[in-house]
Amino acid sequence: MDAELSVLHKMGLKEPIYSPLIREASRLAFRNERNLFLRKCDVTRERLLSIYSEKTQFPVYKYDFWVSDEWQVPQKDFDFNKPFFEQYAELSRIVPRPHSFVTYNENCDYVSSAEKNRNCYMHYLSDRCEDCMYTHGIYGCRDVIDSAFTYDSELCYDCCDCRRGYHLRGCFLCDNCSDLSFCFDMRGCKDCFFSHGLRNQRDVYFNKQLTREDYEAKMSEINLKSFKVFDEFKKKFINEIVLVSRYEMMVNAENSSGGFQFNTKNCFECYDVENAEDCSYLRIGANGIKDVHHSHAVVDGSELIFSNVSTTESYNCHNVIGSWTCNNACYGEFLQGCSDCVGCISLKRKKNCVLNKQYSKDDYEKIKAHIVRELGEKWGSPFPFALAPFSYMDSAFRDYNSLTKEDVLKFGWRYGEEASLDKIAGVSVDSLPDCVDDFVDGDFSVVYNCPISSSPFKIARQEVSLLKKIGAPLPRKHHEVRFRERVKFRNKK
Repeated sequence: MDAELSVLHKMGLKEPIYSPLIREASRLAFRNERNLFLRKCDVTRERLLSIYSEKTQFPVYKYDFWVSDEWQVPQKDFDFNKPFFEQYAELSRIVPRPHSFVTYNENCDYVSSAEKNRNCYMHYLSDRCEDCMYTHGIYGCRDVIDSAFTYDSELCYDCCDCRRGYHLRGCFLCDNCSDLSFCFDMRGCKDCFFSHGLRNQRDVYFNKQLTREDYEAKMSEINLKSFKVFDEFKKKFINEIVLVSRYEMMVNAENSSGGFQFNTKNCFECYDVENAEDCSYLRIGANGIKDVHHSHAVVDGSELIFSNVSTTESYNCHNVIGSWTCNNACYGEFLQGCSDCVGCISLKRKKNCVLNKQYSKDDYEKIKAHIVRELGEKWGSPFPFALAPFSYMDSAFRDYNSLTKEDVLKFGWRYGEEASLDKIAGVSVDSLPDCVDDFVDGDFSVVYNCPISSSPFKIARQEVSLLKKIGAPLPRKHHEVRFRERVKFRNKK
C-alpha cells in the first residue's frame, strides 16, 4: 500500500514481514480492555482491580502512585554484546506498570481504560460519562446501560453504534433520534417502534406511518419492562431486521474502507475512526490524526504512528504501548512527554534514553544505530510475543478477532485459560420477576447463575433504578455474555 510504504520511508522503517493479522495480535497482546483481576498494589498493598493479575512478572502500582514522583524508575546499562529484546525483557521484569488507566474518575472502582467518568460500573474503554453501567466504547453518555459504541446519548438500553440518542431501547445504527425501540439504521427520527431505514420520521410502527393518537395507543399496550415482552420483540427484531440488513456506518468517508468511520479520507481497513486521514489497519482513532498505520487507539492530532497502542498527541513513534505527547520514540511502554527514546518503560519527560538510562545525544544515536543494525529487516516489526504481558485469553485481541490455539502457540504466545470464577451456589434466573417494577429491594444479595456461561452475577441497586427509569427489563445473563451478543453483529459480513 503506497500510503503505508511512504510513512515507513519517512520513519526509516523496513517493510513489514508479518501479515496484518499477526501484527494486530502482537500489539493487542499488550492490551487488556475487559478483564479485571483482584490484586494488591505492590507498594501500598492496597487491594484493587487491575488489568494485571498477581501472576504478572513485573511490579504493579496503583495508578495514582505510579504517576507520582515518589519512586525512581529502574534503568539498565545498554550492553552491545547482548540482543536488544533480551535486555528489554530484563528491564521489563523490574519496571512497575500502572494497575489500569483510570484517570480523573469519581466513584468508578469497577472501570478500565476510562477517564473523566462519574458513578459508572463495569464501564470499559469509555470516557466522559455519568451513571452508566455494563458499557463498552461509549463517550459523553449519561444513564446508559448494557450498550456499546454509543456516543453523546442519554437514557439508552441494549444499544450499539448509536449517536446523539435519547431514550433508545434495543437499537442499532441510529443517529440523532429519540424515543425509539427496536430500530435499525434510523436518522433524525422520533417515536418509532420496530422500524428500519427511516429518515426524519415520527410515529412509525413496524415501518408504517400512524397518527399521533394511534401510535400512542399502540405503545400503551406494550410493556417493555417485562422481560418476556422485551425478549420476544428482540428475537423478532434480530431475525427479521438485523440479520438480513447490512450492518455498517460510513459517513463522509472518502476513498476509505473498513467500518464505522466518520469524516475520514484515504483510510484503508480502519474501524471506529473519526476525523482521520491517510491511515490503514487502525482500530479506534479520532481527533485529527494522520499517517497512522497498524495501530490501536490513536487520538488527538497524532501523526506518523506505526504499530502503536494507546497514543495521544504524539509524532513519529512506532511500537510504543502507551504514548502521551511523545516524539521519536520506539519500542517502549507507558511513556509520557518523552522524545528520542528506545526500549524505555514507565518514563516521564526524558530524552535520549535507552533502557530508561539517559545518554548524550551522540551516545544515544550510536546505541540506536546499533539496535537498527541488529534487528535488520525486523526493525519496525512488532515486539516478540514472548514479551507480551497478557495471554491470548486475557488480551484485547479476542474482542476483535480470533486465532486457533495451535496458531497462538506457534507464534510463541501464551494461550492462557478462561477466567476462573469461584463456584457459587447461585439460583436460577427463572426466580427473577418478569417485570422490573416487581423486583424486591431485599434481593440485591442474591447470586444468579447465567444460563449460558454458568457465571454468577448479581442485580445491583443502581441497575434496577436505571432500568426502571429507562423502562427496560431485568437481565437474565451475565454481563459479559450480553456484551458478546450485542457486538457480534458488527463483524457480520
